[in-house]
Amino acid sequence: MQPNNSSSSSDEIDLGQLLKLTRKILNSIFYGVLRVFLFLKKSAFKLLGLIIIGVVIGFVLNNLVEDKLQTEAIVKPNFESKDYLYDVVEELKSKVTAKDTAFFKKLDIDVNNFKKFEIEIEPIEDKLKSEKTNSEEDIKYLEILQNYKDNDFVLEIVKSEILKKSIRTHRITFIHKNPIKGEEYVTKILDYINSNPYFIELQEAHSKNSKLRIEQNDELIRQIDEMIMNFSASLKSNQNTTGQSMVLLESESGLNVPSLLMFKNRLIKENEVKQVELIEQETPVSIISLGKTHVVKKQLLNKNFVLIPLLLIGLFFMISLIAYLNRRSKELK
Repeated sequence: MQPNNSSSSSDEIDLGQLLKLTRKILNSIFYGVLRVFLFLKKSAFKLLGLIIIGVVIGFVLNNLVEDKLQTEAIVKPNFESKDYLYDVVEELKSKVTAKDTAFFKKLDIDVNNFKKFEIEIEPIEDKLKSEKTNSEEDIKYLEILQNYKDNDFVLEIVKSEILKKSIRTHRITFIHKNPIKGEEYVTKILDYINSNPYFIELQEAHSKNSKLRIEQNDELIRQIDEMIMNFSASLKSNQNTTGQSMVLLESESGLNVPSLLMFKNRLIKENEVKQVELIEQETPVSIISLGKTHVVKKQLLNKNFVLIPLLLIGLFFMISLIAYLNRRSKELK
């Protein structure tokens, strides 16, 4: 029985030491929290002063920085002019940076008013529900249209659908200082972007061809209406004949009225598409929307009201910690 008693006594000693150690740790945590509380209480006025100073500094910085004005234009490149659009914007950015007086004089723009003038361009991405699903639908759609590849009108539809998928709108952002001259310069720069001779000639040819196609379609529609009208008149003149003679009349004339009506509807639809294209592609780069000039929000400066006080408080704690460690190090000597 003596070994059992010694084992039980050892367990009781270990449990007592564990409780004593746990109590010691909790006391250390409590005294640590208490010291932090006393430090914060002692430094409350200093911390409050730093917060006030930080808010004042943020307010001063916010008022010292001048407001920037912003004008945004949403554009759509036509005739595969996307690369040209980005190249010409990069060219304009370099001209602004270099303050090319000779270049801007041709545009009737005073370089001296180009204080902090900036130009940026970015694509406006389409928010698609599922790119994979859309790709599968496009493949199925093209496979169906492949059966009608010999039909010119269907080919126009395919071309139109492909262009809708590949052409996207873009946002050109202009940053400037002058609310009056800034808007004037934005308009002149957009006019310069649309002044490329190659794309102007291409647009004129496209417009001419579209108008000619519309005129030809109108003439075909007129002829179809006239043919159907004459056919209806011939049917009325032979309304006393038998049903068999009416069938013979239709077969002799070779007139397929349902097919003509379907063809007429396709011509009307094509004219509608061409008329929309004439409006959308009036210029090499269509200006979909030219927004009003507005003040750029100072998001970074607005954060100064919180950021600067936090930085000052952090600096205060760091200095206090270094001073405390310095005192402790002297006590160890």
